[in-house]
Amino acid sequence: MVSTELRLSADLITKLARSPFFRYLESSKIFGEFRERTQKVKLSKVAEWYKNERLVMVLGAGVSAAYGLPDWNTLLQKLLLITLKSEGNKSEEDSGEVDEKAGVIARTFTNIFEPNSLIAARYLNNHFRKIGPKSHLAFENAIRDALYGELKQRSISDLLSEIRQFCIAAGRSPNLDSIITYNYDDLIEECLKNIDVDIPFASIYSSGMKYKRNELPVYHVHGYLPQEGKLTSKNKVVLSEDGYHQQYNDVYGWSNLVQINKYKDFNCVFIGLSFSDPNFRRLLDISRNERGDDEIHHYCFRRRFNKEVVKERFQEFLDENREIVNENNRIGISIDEVAEDLTKFAERFEEKDALSFGVGSIWYEQHDDIPELLKRIRMGL
Repeated sequence: MVSTELRLSADLITKLARSPFFRYLESSKIFGEFRERTQKVKLSKVAEWYKNERLVMVLGAGVSAAYGLPDWNTLLQKLLLITLKSEGNKSEEDSGEVDEKAGVIARTFTNIFEPNSLIAARYLNNHFRKIGPKSHLAFENAIRDALYGELKQRSISDLLSEIRQFCIAAGRSPNLDSIITYNYDDLIEECLKNIDVDIPFASIYSSGMKYKRNELPVYHVHGYLPQEGKLTSKNKVVLSEDGYHQQYNDVYGWSNLVQINKYKDFNCVFIGLSFSDPNFRRLLDISRNERGDDEIHHYCFRRRFNKEVVKERFQEFLDENREIVNENNRIGISIDEVAEDLTKFAERFEEKDALSFGVGSIWYEQHDDIPELLKRIRMGL
């Protein structure tokens, strides 16, 4: 039996079918030129913010993807593997058998049971807090080991290299106001250091930390785990529920204040972020309400949906729901048309969600396009 929700989705998709004129216009050269002009206006606006030294770069996990750092699910699997090994060694004599079995369980657990990410993180946090004499940092050390364990490359990615260009101030101007990163890693710091030109910067990742007037502040608002050196109490990370609860309740905490002030008083460009973190959305809302207008004050980079992938997924959906197949056949809508409408609707859906926070969207086709778009901003092209 097909659920009412699925039927409603099919009806909605049907109503979203575009007119023949719009289909012609979209495929025409005129539409392509209009899209490029719109993109140029957006890039020019960000370039103006940069020129006026009001630009803040806000970085998410996508910025570190080229280095092979684990995504959320892979990080959980790596940490779960450690807990399974430690528990298995208590009862199994053959540690090799334990390791192999634990590896299978860790790899499949998150896929089969799809545990809530906060519940999984809370379990891991409690596990590591209870082991060893230095348990107050055991969680952070385990995360660091899992984070850098399979670092793929040491060379600077094209994306970080271009971000670095924004930080090199010819004659001290123009320059970024600051960088906010939601990542634990030190890849942006290593990038800033790995150049002949001196780029003064300061990593800020705990209350009470300050930067000098000539330094570029790099705010790690979810914590900081550098590859080298001993971790201290200042290196606490926000990963499990207790960290999120603390950030949510402590509106005047340093990381919340940094984000609210930058989102309210400056102009940001968001790179590699999904806009799904509840606290992030809450702080954007607070900043928008404080500004008191509905204008676009920030832009985010968003990748366009792949129409062929959408088509494949829609076909799989139809294969599992025969009633909707019959309905489509009755109405006479082709799979290509629905897949294209789905793609356009999904992009409008995400764009309007961002606009509700005062954030516009700069669309791109492939992740490799971002460095070139950033260069156009930096050069004012």
